[in-house]
Amino acid sequence: MIEVRVPRLNSNDTHYIVVEWVAEEGSRVAEGDPLVVVETSKATEEIAAEGEGVVRRLLPEGAEIEPGQTVAHLLPGSEPLASLEDPRQDVAPGHRPQDDGVVITGPARALMASAGVSEERVRALGVRLVRRADIERLAAGPETPEPPAPPYPQHERVTLGRAQRRTAELVAESHRTVPAAFTALTVEVDAALAMARTATRSYRTLVGLPELLVRAAGLLRDRFPLFFAEAEPDGVVRLAPAAHVGVTFDTGKGLAVPVVRDAGTRSLAEVSKDLMEFRRASMGDGFRERDLRDPSTVVTLHTDPGVAFAVPVVFPGHTSALSLPAVRTELELDGEGAPVARQVVNLGVAYDHRVLNGRDAVAFLVAARELLRSPEQLA
Repeated sequence: MIEVRVPRLNSNDTHYIVVEWVAEEGSRVAEGDPLVVVETSKATEEIAAEGEGVVRRLLPEGAEIEPGQTVAHLLPGSEPLASLEDPRQDVAPGHRPQDDGVVITGPARALMASAGVSEERVRALGVRLVRRADIERLAAGPETPEPPAPPYPQHERVTLGRAQRRTAELVAESHRTVPAAFTALTVEVDAALAMARTATRSYRTLVGLPELLVRAAGLLRDRFPLFFAEAEPDGVVRLAPAAHVGVTFDTGKGLAVPVVRDAGTRSLAEVSKDLMEFRRASMGDGFRERDLRDPSTVVTLHTDPGVAFAVPVVFPGHTSALSLPAVRTELELDGEGAPVARQVVNLGVAYDHRVLNGRDAVAFLVAARELLRSPEQLA
């Protein structure tokens, strides 16, 4: 028997919702076939079968689940329990993929019939899994822009959106479970900014301090593995297999933390392309759940002009979070006593004080500062 467990899809969430079952109870699925659609506060994600078997659902649609929870079993057997007619019957007849591989869920087909949406229009969407929400958009016709929301009325109660409520849960859990401390270090970034401008022209994609800091964090993982770890009970930590660096994005639709995979082995050009795609996603259709999975540390961006310090939240399960505030100009005296302008940032790190101490934080920040002072090491 194979247990189908929901992975941690989004570092911001402690709970998800079962939106739709794609595979019917008793149907047979092959490895890679879609089983169930799960919704987080940021997007929806399709959970696929990790092996072959006959589906036994454990939860109904609409159920709230936690990361790691088992939602289904795949039982051994060579034939589906629902029917013996089709050896490829991996989903129910109403859901069965056509030759083009498109799967239309049962709720989506029911709405197609009631709303008069043709299958041709549905297949023109160009998506592999068609859900009820897709049919609702088609049935509504061409989208019209929503009028701007009025300002909040005074002296009235306002219900926070689901994404913000999930963020609140995460922050509350962090404060309950992670005894965090914070250290910041002033870092000169004139050389880094000059190198970033050159790299932007060379790579034909935006390179700035966020890209350089993500790359620097990735390179520091081997020297400072405890900053990329997960604290477990009884004084044990689990080291991360790689430097998967999350980066915060908030364009007014809620906080998201997409992840640059293997930042320690990727080139600066590759890191910059990842972050460019994340910027587009944050302003467009949103992130895919695979963009948000399993960061081993996080870089929080607070680059609005005038932001001098920002203390990030250490996500539960993490041991550190870096903060990058705005660049500012400082004056210092040269060897002859004349004032010289330089550009600096107050690079900060919050850390789990059960695992790391102030001396560790300073050593980590000094190493990051040296990489940013000599940015050719990051290219």
